[in-house]
Amino acid sequence: MGFGLHAGWAIEGAVGSLQKVDATYLSPHVNMAARMEAASRQFGVSVLMTQNFYELMSARAQASCRKLDVVTVKGSAIPMPIYSTDVLQNQYFPSLHTPKGIELDLSTVLEQRANDYSPTLWDEDEDLIQLRKLADQMFMTEFNKGIEAYLSGDWRTARVHLDKADDLMAGSDFGGDGPSKTILDYMKSKDWTCPSDWRGFRPLTSK
Repeated sequence: MGFGLHAGWAIEGAVGSLQKVDATYLSPHVNMAARMEAASRQFGVSVLMTQNFYELMSARAQASCRKLDVVTVKGSAIPMPIYSTDVLQNQYFPSLHTPKGIELDLSTVLEQRANDYSPTLWDEDEDLIQLRKLADQMFMTEFNKGIEAYLSGDWRTARVHLDKADDLMAGSDFGGDGPSKTILDYMKSKDWTCPSDWRGFRPLTSK
């Protein structure tokens, strides 16, 4: 299951007949969110977000994300940087329970924690730290160098760094790094040669 996250305006309205009425949302931003949800499978990530959404996050939350690509989607000619945060889901997590001495049920405790959110949670929450354990500094350095080279048109350098990033993520749910594999496959489809008209983005080929 993947989640597509985007932010923008939308018009809510009722559509239907006297027998059946449904609420719906009309906006190009709805289309963008749907495209991100579908593309999360293409990139092999659990969460795929646009720059619109990324810019609404705290600086600490942004630091836990990585830029994956810059794409255009069907229905929009505007290049959109896309991001993800790494989560290793196929692992053991201790069972949740209420802290000792607290007479509240677990759902209430979790709701209170959500309401008391602080950016420091990214450095303190054991589950968040465990989810991101494969995205260490060595991996992030290799991946970021690869994406920077890919977007700037230096595909030979990009290939070297993204191959290393893919190897470093061998223990992931995807059996490697999904975004690295996706970009490598795209460059391979172009015979590893950056097109002469490359402008630092590409069309997203699947909905």
